[in-house]
Amino acid sequence: MGASMLTATIAFPAESTEPPNFDRGRQLLEEITDVSLFTFDEPEAELEELLPDLDGESDLVDENGEVLIEYARCAGLVIINNLEEALDSRETTFLTVADYRIYISGGPSNGDNPTNATQAIWDAYKLPESVLLAMGFIPDYEQPLSRANGSGDHTPLTDTDVVDAIALGLGTSPEWPGTDTLKWIAEAIGKVRDEPGNAEPVEYLKRWSERYGFDPLSSEFLSAYINEGVDEVDEEEIEG
Repeated sequence: MGASMLTATIAFPAESTEPPNFDRGRQLLEEITDVSLFTFDEPEAELEELLPDLDGESDLVDENGEVLIEYARCAGLVIINNLEEALDSRETTFLTVADYRIYISGGPSNGDNPTNATQAIWDAYKLPESVLLAMGFIPDYEQPLSRANGSGDHTPLTDTDVVDAIALGLGTSPEWPGTDTLKWIAEAIGKVRDEPGNAEPVEYLKRWSERYGFDPLSSEFLSAYINEGVDEVDEEEIEG
């Protein structure tokens, strides 16, 4: 009878020449004032586990049952320290897939406690997402992984999948059906982007910029594909 495995993963850009910046995460942690940005499932129990040296009489929550921000920050600091140690330990390995370096740790799920590294990675997701991003991690890395590198139909559609589908559709078609093909391409793109044609050109450009937090006019490659007239829109209007 085989044992099943519990795994913990966290991703980092594979092309980065710098390691995760844990100091930047610690610095930003001190600036967090909204305790709701932490995602503790059972706040009091988890804080007591992360901060074992706390006075047993300490009140970890306020009168509304919310964790006090000073304790959340202290716990966050422990989480960052544990994560840094875990990713540098022999309990963790990594693989590179779809431009992501995915750190992995795990162990059997037959009742034994997970490794310290596994728990450290799980705990990392209790941090505010902005702190994870500041350190360079990609909290939602599962979303952009393509099916070629994921688990088939259980992996969400990605840009890569849509480009592959369009290439297959065009490459295996005996003839170009004209507008029907263009409509099919737009519908395929619409599975991962706002569907082209569902907004005025200027509005579409604005929505694209807002969604990805990036002005395509600033990219030499992307700007070449923006129709004349639309690229004359004032940059402040796109951002605003």
